[in-house]
Amino acid sequence: MFAQHTSNPRLLSLGIALLLVAGLGALNSLPRAEDPHISNRWATIVTPFPGASAERVEALVTEKLEVKLQELHEIAHIYSNSRPGLSVVNIELLDAIYDTEPVMARARDKINDILPALPPGAGAPVFDDQRSNAFTIITSLRWREPGHTDMNALARYAQELDIRFSKLAGTEYVDRFGEPEEEYQVTVDIAEASALQLTTAQISGAIGSADAKVAAGQLYHPQYQWQLEVSGALDSSQRIRMIPLKMGPAGDIIRLGDIARVERHIRTPVDEIALIDGQRGVVVAARIRPDIRIDGWARSAEALLRDYQRQLPAEIELRTLFSQSSYTEARLGELMGNIGLGFCVILVVLLLTLGWRSALIVALSLPLVVCFTLFCMKLFGLAIHQTSVAGLIVAMGIVVDNAIVITDSIAQDRKRGIGAIAAINHAVKHYWLPLLGSTLTTILAFMPIVLMPGSAGEFVGAIAWTVIFSLVGSYIISHTLVAGLGGRFIQGRQQGVRHWYQHGIELPRLQAAFSRSLRWSIANPGKSIAAVFAFSAGGFMAGQSMTEQFYPAADRDMFHIEVFNDPQASINSTLALVKRIDQVVAGQVGIVESQWFIGNSAPSFYYNMLQSKDGMPQYAQAMISAVDYHAADRAILSLQQQLDRQFPEAQILVRKLDQGPSYNAPVELRIYGTNLDTLKRLGEELRV
Repeated sequence: MFAQHTSNPRLLSLGIALLLVAGLGALNSLPRAEDPHISNRWATIVTPFPGASAERVEALVTEKLEVKLQELHEIAHIYSNSRPGLSVVNIELLDAIYDTEPVMARARDKINDILPALPPGAGAPVFDDQRSNAFTIITSLRWREPGHTDMNALARYAQELDIRFSKLAGTEYVDRFGEPEEEYQVTVDIAEASALQLTTAQISGAIGSADAKVAAGQLYHPQYQWQLEVSGALDSSQRIRMIPLKMGPAGDIIRLGDIARVERHIRTPVDEIALIDGQRGVVVAARIRPDIRIDGWARSAEALLRDYQRQLPAEIELRTLFSQSSYTEARLGELMGNIGLGFCVILVVLLLTLGWRSALIVALSLPLVVCFTLFCMKLFGLAIHQTSVAGLIVAMGIVVDNAIVITDSIAQDRKRGIGAIAAINHAVKHYWLPLLGSTLTTILAFMPIVLMPGSAGEFVGAIAWTVIFSLVGSYIISHTLVAGLGGRFIQGRQQGVRHWYQHGIELPRLQAAFSRSLRWSIANPGKSIAAVFAFSAGGFMAGQSMTEQFYPAADRDMFHIEVFNDPQASINSTLALVKRIDQVVAGQVGIVESQWFIGNSAPSFYYNMLQSKDGMPQYAQAMISAVDYHAADRAILSLQQQLDRQFPEAQILVRKLDQGPSYNAPVELRIYGTNLDTLKRLGEELRV
């Protein structure tokens, strides 16, 4: 009965059509990204404390934050860095935490609880948990003419672009880099203020009271009370000049503009600088939600940028520095290319060994299994990215085994004159249990990857899931559709000349040698086992001499450079150093462009890059693009040696993009102690 159903042409056609529709539908709707989405287990708390030394920041701010955050048992590690005027605390959650939002919310509550204990003059801590995973698109705004740069105008246009990106459907997060902070500077005429008996404290208090964000007072009544607020925010120079200070002798009102000059300009020194091809600019980066197709979102983002470019002044240039969409399309193209190549190779091999009918049937199982796998990925919420694509490619050589066994069994029975129905029944009944055992053992071999916790499991887990889905699909399809197609199209015993393309090539000498080796192995079991163990031992011994690397390097045409200037260096000193370094980088063969970010980390253009260098004027990071990844690999070693030789006053790291979860460095050493001078000396010796 089973054989009759599987060989029914209508059921076969319906089953193939259902698989194709399900697979192609899933392919069209699955989220696409270059890299797997890793749960956000990292957060950064930045607290400004202007004018305080690093020791005061550590004692009055950082330690209090650390003690409060340690109350959360979900936090695995707390790293802190106390700098002059700034406290930076980084937290990392346990690998077992996958629903991170509730934990991050409790961490925010802990930070809010500590606010009353912070010293006067310290700013409110900024809790940032949006620094994991790469930005989908990175754009820049700069002046076309290098002689003039109005950073105030660039900042306002960047803010507008930020708003437009945020409103774009599918956008998860937008951030700006290199944007200057504006401020209003009030310069008081001391002689005028003294004549009116006004002190700077009184003037400062009047300005603070005029801020609409601050309550101006209360109006009491026996039954009610009302809050009084000043109408109008301090959003213009004219508004600030109109702030009343006191009543004059003649009953007139003395205003701030009568005794002071109010100017709007960029706050100096700046906190961060973005250099776009050697010229200052502002960078706007956007990231999509993990459940969104990147190709559709990228087309919408490109249309948004074209429309915004038409609205910008002619002297401002809007550029796309990085777009993840092109790399994602390349990954998908590689998937289709590898599936097509695998299909052709399998078809040729099977044609030579089984004949053209059996070869076509087995080869047909490959796209059907891929469609089954894509449908399962849709059901389980997986996405198409580099690790899931790798899993599909790995599974291609495994999934045809079941189909080969079933098809060859039916072909052998048909050659002996057995009918199609009987051949199908014999193949399914005889091989369902052995093939089930083989499939389950292979699935169990991939289960440790599925059960791997934390970021590493999220990164490589898709490989195991796609292989498991492919194995399950291969087992089901080979016992149903492949068996039915084999019984229907594989011919029985034929009279006359047998051509090689009908039943495959025959190699009598090779077959005889193989038969002799089997007979020898059966007759000498001890020697056979010893030979097997000898080969295994040789493999283990050879493996010890191989380079160990769990994750391979990324084949990207990009890399990044980190520069650590003298710890006491200003941002202007680091800027001057970066311009000299950039000249050397630009002269390297194969380098297309370089973008520098000074005083802060560069926007994450690769999924495992960490943004943890807040408020470091002595730090700079570059995003370097090369012609291809071969040119990038050649440039990395050459640049490292050249930069170390020409700039001994700075620590410069030319780093390739590596695969795997986020980390600060390949090797990290942490030295703990109380004597800061000794720790600094040890750190310098280790660096050398």
